[in-house]
Amino acid sequence: MNAKKNQANGFTLVELLIAIAISGILMTGVYAAFKSQQDSYLAQEQVAEMQQNIRAGLHFMAREIREAGYDPENTLGAGIVTATAGRLGFTRAELDADGKPTGASEEILYGFKNEDDSEPNGMADGGVASLGRSVDDEGFEPVADNFQAIEFFYRLADGTQTTTPNNAQLAQIRTIRISMLARARHPDRNFRDSNVYQTASGVEWGPFNDNFRRRFQIMTVYMRNMGM
Repeated sequence: MNAKKNQANGFTLVELLIAIAISGILMTGVYAAFKSQQDSYLAQEQVAEMQQNIRAGLHFMAREIREAGYDPENTLGAGIVTATAGRLGFTRAELDADGKPTGASEEILYGFKNEDDSEPNGMADGGVASLGRSVDDEGFEPVADNFQAIEFFYRLADGTQTTTPNNAQLAQIRTIRISMLARARHPDRNFRDSNVYQTASGVEWGPFNDNFRRRFQIMTVYMRNMGM
Protein backbone atom coordinates (compact mmCIF):
# COMPACT_ATOMS: atom_id res chain seq x y z
CA MET A 1 0.00 0.00 0.00
CA ASN A 2 1.44 3.33 -1.05
CA ALA A 3 1.68 6.07 1.56
CA LYS A 4 0.10 9.40 0.55
CA LYS A 5 2.55 12.21 0.06
CA ASN A 6 2.18 15.28 2.27
CA GLN A 7 1.21 18.35 0.20
CA ALA A 8 2.01 21.83 1.55
CA ASN A 9 -0.79 24.28 0.73
CA GLY A 10 -0.17 28.09 0.73
CA PHE A 11 2.14 30.68 -0.82
CA THR A 12 5.85 30.66 -1.14
CA LEU A 13 7.89 33.50 0.29
CA VAL A 14 8.50 34.88 -3.20
CA GLU A 15 4.77 34.91 -3.95
CA LEU A 16 4.06 36.75 -0.69
CA LEU A 17 6.68 39.38 -1.47
CA ILE A 18 5.24 39.91 -4.95
CA ALA A 19 1.72 40.25 -3.52
CA ILE A 20 2.90 42.77 -0.95
CA ALA A 21 4.70 44.79 -3.63
CA ILE A 22 1.62 44.85 -5.87
CA SER A 23 -0.58 45.87 -2.92
CA GLY A 24 1.82 48.68 -2.11
CA ILE A 25 1.71 49.97 -5.67
CA LEU A 26 -2.09 49.83 -5.70
CA MET A 27 -2.35 51.63 -2.35
CA THR A 28 0.05 54.33 -3.57
CA GLY A 29 -2.15 54.87 -6.60
CA VAL A 30 -5.30 55.00 -4.49
CA TYR A 31 -3.72 57.53 -2.11
CA ALA A 32 -2.46 59.67 -5.01
CA ALA A 33 -5.95 59.72 -6.53
CA PHE A 34 -7.51 60.58 -3.16
CA LYS A 35 -4.96 63.35 -2.51
CA SER A 36 -5.53 64.81 -5.98
CA GLN A 37 -9.30 64.86 -5.46
CA GLN A 38 -8.90 66.38 -2.00
CA ASP A 39 -6.59 69.13 -3.33
CA SER A 40 -9.03 69.85 -6.15
CA TYR A 41 -11.93 70.05 -3.69
CA LEU A 42 -10.05 72.41 -1.37
CA ALA A 43 -9.06 74.63 -4.30
CA GLN A 44 -12.67 74.81 -5.50
CA GLU A 45 -13.83 75.55 -1.97
CA GLN A 46 -11.38 78.45 -1.64
CA VAL A 47 -12.39 79.86 -5.01
CA ALA A 48 -16.07 79.66 -4.07
CA GLU A 49 -15.38 81.41 -0.76
CA MET A 50 -13.49 84.23 -2.49
CA GLN A 51 -16.21 84.69 -5.08
CA GLN A 52 -18.83 84.85 -2.36
CA ASN A 53 -16.80 87.36 -0.34
CA ILE A 54 -16.09 89.67 -3.25
CA ARG A 55 -19.69 89.53 -4.47
CA ALA A 56 -21.07 90.21 -1.00
CA GLY A 57 -18.61 93.02 -0.31
CA LEU A 58 -19.21 94.80 -3.60
CA HIS A 59 -22.99 94.56 -3.59
CA PHE A 60 -23.30 95.59 0.06
CA MET A 61 -21.13 98.66 -0.57
CA ALA A 62 -22.77 99.56 -3.86
CA ARG A 63 -26.23 99.52 -2.31
CA GLU A 64 -25.23 102.05 0.35
CA ILE A 65 -22.96 104.16 -1.84
CA ARG A 66 -25.90 104.84 -4.15
CA GLU A 67 -27.55 106.52 -1.17
CA ALA A 68 -24.70 109.02 -0.74
CA GLY A 69 -26.19 112.50 -0.72
CA TYR A 70 -29.71 111.28 0.01
CA ASP A 71 -31.36 114.32 1.58
CA PRO A 72 -35.09 114.43 0.79
CA GLU A 73 -35.67 117.64 2.74
CA ASN A 74 -32.51 119.25 1.34
CA THR A 75 -31.52 120.44 4.82
CA LEU A 76 -28.58 118.20 5.74
CA GLY A 77 -25.98 119.05 3.11
CA ALA A 78 -25.47 115.32 2.55
CA GLY A 79 -22.84 114.13 0.11
CA ILE A 80 -19.35 112.67 -0.20
CA VAL A 81 -16.97 113.80 2.55
CA THR A 82 -13.94 111.51 2.06
CA ALA A 83 -12.68 110.31 -1.31
CA THR A 84 -9.28 108.66 -1.67
CA ALA A 85 -8.01 105.62 -3.54
CA GLY A 86 -8.43 103.47 -0.44
CA ARG A 87 -11.38 104.99 1.41
CA LEU A 88 -14.80 106.42 0.68
CA GLY A 89 -16.90 108.35 3.17
CA PHE A 90 -20.30 109.93 2.65
CA THR A 91 -23.32 111.25 4.51
CA ARG A 92 -27.00 110.56 3.96
CA ALA A 93 -30.27 111.09 5.76
CA GLU A 94 -30.66 108.74 8.70
CA LEU A 95 -33.68 106.47 8.43
CA ASP A 96 -35.83 105.00 11.18
CA ALA A 97 -37.06 101.41 11.37
CA ASP A 98 -39.85 102.22 8.91
CA GLY A 99 -37.44 103.67 6.36
CA LYS A 100 -38.45 107.27 7.00
CA PRO A 101 -35.93 110.13 7.48
CA THR A 102 -35.37 111.05 11.12
CA GLY A 103 -34.20 114.58 10.37
CA ALA A 104 -30.59 113.73 11.23
CA SER A 105 -27.73 112.55 9.04
CA GLU A 106 -25.24 109.71 9.39
CA GLU A 107 -21.71 109.36 8.03
CA ILE A 108 -20.59 106.04 6.56
CA LEU A 109 -16.97 105.18 5.76
CA TYR A 110 -15.72 102.18 3.77
CA GLY A 111 -12.18 100.79 3.57
CA PHE A 112 -9.67 98.92 5.70
CA LYS A 113 -9.30 99.99 9.33
CA ASN A 114 -6.15 101.90 10.31
CA GLU A 115 -4.48 98.86 11.87
CA ASP A 116 -4.77 97.00 8.56
CA ASP A 117 -3.94 99.87 6.19
CA SER A 118 -1.71 102.39 7.91
CA GLU A 119 -1.11 104.71 4.94
CA PRO A 120 -4.09 104.26 3.95
CA ASN A 121 -3.64 103.35 0.28
CA GLY A 122 -6.13 100.53 -0.12
CA MET A 123 -3.54 97.74 0.27
CA ALA A 124 -3.78 95.52 3.35
CA ASP A 125 -0.49 95.78 5.25
CA GLY A 126 -0.58 92.16 6.39
CA GLY A 127 -1.52 90.67 3.03
CA VAL A 128 -5.25 90.37 3.72
CA ALA A 129 -7.80 92.08 5.93
CA SER A 130 -11.53 92.47 6.37
CA LEU A 131 -13.31 95.16 4.40
CA GLY A 132 -14.65 97.51 7.06
CA ARG A 133 -17.63 99.82 7.47
CA SER A 134 -17.78 102.62 10.02
CA VAL A 135 -20.86 104.63 10.98
CA ASP A 136 -20.38 108.04 12.62
CA ASP A 137 -16.79 107.20 13.61
CA GLU A 138 -17.89 104.40 15.92
CA GLY A 139 -15.21 102.01 14.67
CA PHE A 140 -14.95 99.65 11.73
CA GLU A 141 -17.13 96.58 11.57
CA PRO A 142 -16.22 93.85 9.05
CA VAL A 143 -18.38 93.57 5.94
CA ALA A 144 -16.47 90.78 4.18
CA ASP A 145 -13.20 88.94 4.87
CA ASN A 146 -9.91 88.17 3.11
CA PHE A 147 -9.37 91.16 0.86
CA GLN A 148 -5.92 92.20 -0.25
CA ALA A 149 -6.69 95.48 -1.98
CA ILE A 150 -9.43 97.96 -2.83
CA GLU A 151 -9.48 101.03 -5.08
CA PHE A 152 -12.09 103.76 -5.51
CA PHE A 153 -11.87 105.56 -8.88
CA TYR A 154 -14.01 108.67 -9.28
CA ARG A 155 -15.56 110.26 -12.35
CA LEU A 156 -16.66 113.88 -12.04
CA ALA A 157 -19.49 115.72 -13.75
CA ASP A 158 -17.09 117.23 -16.33
CA GLY A 159 -15.65 113.80 -17.22
CA THR A 160 -12.49 114.11 -15.14
CA GLN A 161 -11.38 110.79 -13.64
CA THR A 162 -9.19 110.55 -10.55
CA THR A 163 -8.46 108.57 -7.39
CA THR A 164 -7.69 111.76 -5.46
CA PRO A 165 -10.40 114.40 -5.92
CA ASN A 166 -9.85 117.60 -3.98
CA ASN A 167 -12.40 119.07 -1.60
CA ALA A 168 -13.91 121.29 -4.28
CA GLN A 169 -14.48 118.23 -6.50
CA LEU A 170 -16.29 116.06 -3.95
CA ALA A 171 -19.71 117.44 -4.86
CA GLN A 172 -18.95 116.81 -8.54
CA ILE A 173 -18.52 113.03 -8.22
CA ARG A 174 -21.07 111.20 -10.35
CA THR A 175 -19.65 107.71 -10.77
CA ILE A 176 -17.39 105.50 -8.66
CA ARG A 177 -15.65 102.42 -10.03
CA ILE A 178 -14.63 100.01 -7.28
CA SER A 179 -11.81 97.53 -7.86
CA MET A 180 -11.45 94.72 -5.31
CA LEU A 181 -8.93 91.91 -4.98
CA ALA A 182 -9.80 88.93 -2.77
CA ARG A 183 -7.19 86.38 -1.64
CA ALA A 184 -7.63 82.80 -0.43
CA ARG A 185 -7.18 82.03 3.25
CA HIS A 186 -4.51 79.40 2.67
CA PRO A 187 -1.77 78.87 0.06
CA ASP A 188 -1.99 76.09 -2.52
CA ARG A 189 1.40 74.49 -3.11
CA ASN A 190 0.25 73.28 -6.53
CA PHE A 191 -0.62 76.79 -7.68
CA ARG A 192 1.39 79.93 -8.41
CA ASP A 193 -0.21 83.30 -9.03
CA SER A 194 1.73 85.20 -11.68
CA ASN A 195 -1.26 87.27 -12.81
CA VAL A 196 -1.34 91.05 -13.01
CA TYR A 197 -4.61 92.67 -11.91
CA GLN A 198 -5.29 96.08 -13.45
CA THR A 199 -7.60 98.39 -11.53
CA ALA A 200 -10.13 100.78 -13.04
CA SER A 201 -7.58 103.60 -12.82
CA GLY A 202 -4.89 101.52 -14.54
CA VAL A 203 -2.83 100.66 -11.45
CA GLU A 204 -1.35 97.16 -11.59
CA TRP A 205 -1.56 94.83 -8.60
CA GLY A 206 0.93 91.99 -8.91
CA PRO A 207 2.40 89.76 -10.05
CA PHE A 208 2.64 88.39 -6.52
CA ASN A 209 4.33 85.12 -7.56
CA ASP A 210 3.11 83.24 -4.52
CA ASN A 211 0.87 80.23 -3.85
CA PHE A 212 -2.33 82.12 -3.03
CA ARG A 213 -5.34 82.05 -5.33
CA ARG A 214 -7.06 85.38 -5.97
CA ARG A 215 -10.21 86.77 -7.49
CA PHE A 216 -10.57 90.28 -8.93
CA GLN A 217 -13.65 92.29 -9.83
CA ILE A 218 -14.60 95.84 -10.81
CA MET A 219 -18.04 97.35 -10.25
CA THR A 220 -19.39 100.72 -11.39
CA VAL A 221 -21.70 102.61 -9.04
CA TYR A 222 -23.76 105.56 -10.28
CA MET A 223 -24.40 108.30 -7.73
CA ARG A 224 -28.12 108.87 -8.18
CA ASN A 225 -28.41 111.48 -5.43
CA MET A 226 -25.38 113.59 -6.37
CA GLY A 227 -25.87 116.73 -8.44
CA MET A 228 -29.60 116.87 -7.91
